[in-house]
Amino acid sequence: MYPLFERVHDRWTYEPLQELGQTPSGCRKWSQSWVWRSLVGALGVAAVFAITRAIYHKRRYSPLDQYQDLNQFPVTLDHAPDHSPVDRRAVVSSLYSDGFAIAVAVVGHSARSANVSARFLVPYLENKVSEKALCIVRAVGWEPYPVPWIPPPHDGNGIHLRFMDQYTKLNVWALDKMGIDSAVYLDADTLVRRNFDELFDSPFNFAAVPDVDVHGGGFILSFNAGVLAFRPSSAVLKDMLQKLEVAEYPPEEAEQAFLNRYFAGTCMRLPFIYNANLGYKGRSPRLWKRLIDEMRIVHYTAVKPFIQDIHVTDTVLPAEEIEDAMEKSVLKKGGLYREEVGWWKDAYRKMMLDRGDAINQCL
Repeated sequence: MYPLFERVHDRWTYEPLQELGQTPSGCRKWSQSWVWRSLVGALGVAAVFAITRAIYHKRRYSPLDQYQDLNQFPVTLDHAPDHSPVDRRAVVSSLYSDGFAIAVAVVGHSARSANVSARFLVPYLENKVSEKALCIVRAVGWEPYPVPWIPPPHDGNGIHLRFMDQYTKLNVWALDKMGIDSAVYLDADTLVRRNFDELFDSPFNFAAVPDVDVHGGGFILSFNAGVLAFRPSSAVLKDMLQKLEVAEYPPEEAEQAFLNRYFAGTCMRLPFIYNANLGYKGRSPRLWKRLIDEMRIVHYTAVKPFIQDIHVTDTVLPAEEIEDAMEKSVLKKGGLYREEVGWWKDAYRKMMLDRGDAINQCL
């Protein structure tokens, strides 16, 4: 027999070679240990996978996979739409606190600079918006009009405090009572880069742009509610309000999750250029670069160049604080959105050059 050498505690030793057909004791121990380690490792991987999958599926709500039949209204118009006259079109935003007055003014001025042909209407909450804020948005051409507060369902349980007024956005569906046939809704944190008049002549009753899950899910089928192209209908609004308490969706996502549930299977998904969410750039810089030359509307989801603190929005910021907010926004996210913050800066300064005298009289 030949000796079998093995290393033990950094020293070489040996044991006699086993008879033919026998497994050396060192190999036997190593083999058993390897089996147990492999088994435990496999079980560990399986457990982590199961837990991760459970968390992912719990977090990743899908209004289509968990479809709820809420909306019986048609997807398209009964006939091809005529070219809608300007006075029956509307660009519409919303104003629920003074802190967003400058942002609403900028998005309105940017739309006018892009020669968007429509009335400019901004619903507001009377008890939360001052005459100063209304004066600012009027200075760039918005027509403010008061709307009733729509309370969140389930007494607001599970909804973040700063989203408590967001269901009031649904009031825009009542614009048919103001003679509006076709509308495009723009959140205050958007910026118009190019004309989007083609949206007013869409044959679809509701259209929006797919969203991105910045927490790891990537591009998703659910849409972002920061830009909406829709046909106003008081009947739809009435139906929505009746469905708020029975619709099932993550409450922390407020009206966006409700709209995704309500229009789950009847929403026309628009190209990304109509709601260029900054989250797209964070997810895919290559896609963002491809879209830049055709972007109609940019959505400042990741940074807010117009505000110091998203949780403090009850006052109109003076010009020096807006300048400071813009500079701080450039540095956020490692400077990833420097160019896009620059777009907002340019739009703000152009607005102040064009309408600064009228805006300053409001302050």
